[in-house]
Amino acid sequence: MKAARVDSVLSSAVTLLVAASLACTGATPEPATEPPYAAYVLLVEAPDHTPVPFARVIVASGQPCPTLTGGARPIVTTRRDNPHGFTVDLCEAVVPFEQPLTVAGSSSTLPAVHREVSRVVVVGDTGCKPDEQTGCGLDDPQWPFQTLAQAAAAGEPDLVLHMGDYNYRGTPSHFDRVVDGTTTKVYYYDAGDGAPEGELCGLNATYYSQNVPAGAEGSDPDSWEPWWLDFFQPAADLLAAAPWVFARGNHELCSHAGPGWLYFLGPGSNLAEGGGVQAACPPQESAGSTESHLVFVEPQVVALDGLTVAVLDSANACDELDNFAERYGRQFASVAARLDGETAWLMGHRPVWGVVGETTEAPYRCDNQPGTGPAQPYAAMNRTLQCALAGDGGAPGAALLPALDLVLAGHMHRFEWLGFADGSGRPPQLVVGNSGVSEDAGPPTGSFSQTVDGQPASGFSVEEFGFVRLERGAGDAWSGAVVTTDPAAWSAYLPACGTPPAAGAFLCVEGLPR
Repeated sequence: MKAARVDSVLSSAVTLLVAASLACTGATPEPATEPPYAAYVLLVEAPDHTPVPFARVIVASGQPCPTLTGGARPIVTTRRDNPHGFTVDLCEAVVPFEQPLTVAGSSSTLPAVHREVSRVVVVGDTGCKPDEQTGCGLDDPQWPFQTLAQAAAAGEPDLVLHMGDYNYRGTPSHFDRVVDGTTTKVYYYDAGDGAPEGELCGLNATYYSQNVPAGAEGSDPDSWEPWWLDFFQPAADLLAAAPWVFARGNHELCSHAGPGWLYFLGPGSNLAEGGGVQAACPPQESAGSTESHLVFVEPQVVALDGLTVAVLDSANACDELDNFAERYGRQFASVAARLDGETAWLMGHRPVWGVVGETTEAPYRCDNQPGTGPAQPYAAMNRTLQCALAGDGGAPGAALLPALDLVLAGHMHRFEWLGFADGSGRPPQLVVGNSGVSEDAGPPTGSFSQTVDGQPASGFSVEEFGFVRLERGAGDAWSGAVVTTDPAAWSAYLPACGTPPAAGAFLCVEGLPR
């Protein structure tokens, strides 16, 4: 019998078994459907502050929502609202811990969600820039995200943390406007990530979004295809390997791919366990006030056995100070109250203490006045988050600092490790923004030492593709490995995995498996 015929017979048998099982439970069987585009599990914080796994399945538009099988009884998924008109439908359901599942009538599987977490994969900035990376195909060595995702999946992680920026090819920075025969570039709002006025953080600047009504000026709205090409297709193996926690990046602002992030990856849901509200971006205008178009997702605290992860939506946290510092301070204080003396990792897209770019000025103070201290060799971000988390007790978020064991971020298209001197009251910062997008070429490259956020700090920065694998060992101590396309580029900063670690070493480096 030919393989195709075998698959057909097996598929028919599975369909009959599912129908029989559903009949026993009194549920109505769904008709056969096209194979789903993607199936995955994300972890969210329920209103009662317990962790909840949500299964989501992306299907062709108009297809019935599938049933999930493999547990004690079939689980029927329900359709999410599709307010932005994506050409696919998204179905979801709450699923149990410790139970792998199958999307009925297909070969798509969902991973078991473990309450005890010992192996964690960290990726960030995974999309592809078509104007800088040749072709953005899955076999493009300049965009190795699928290769990295497959290597990460082979390590059988318990949890995957994504630091944001999933969709680059679908999020252009600007559109061209022709006035009196002259073409000018008009930049979409990007929360201070760029120099042109439209990208600046100032709320009085004109707000431009790619998600204006079809046919309007600059119209290039968020759509399914770039999400499929940049994220769901290359990440397929890793989506099947473990549940995920998704941070939101500035490429997922409502002026960019925010509609897709809130639809596909956002924690909110109309189901009670997801808070009863599925967030969406507000209706977009080609111009208008900025603040009315911004969406701030409340932080999540996902508490598992052996690890608690606090997730901050830092997409709107400008690199230089703005009037959102107080808002983020309240969010930090909310996280601290929920931790109630326990410790956690804090993850979000923008680094609280990232070091990148040269400068000749002291950083501005939290009252937005020029700093009076000595200039440092490199600039340090993020002033909004630093002031929201000020360690002098003058900010509402200061209560969170003692509870943080590690801060994880992306945004900078590189890997960076930064540690503070003893007594600083600040945990180390790990930046993983090197999992696919073209690397930054600016300083610093290699080791650095300077004052960051008023405290002595040192670290190193490497511009090579990779991801981080963290493992919990004896005494609940965590250590990890940078898995990279070029381990030789890291040899001056990290020992090779498998060699005797240096005293106090937290990370080692290894190449991709061959």
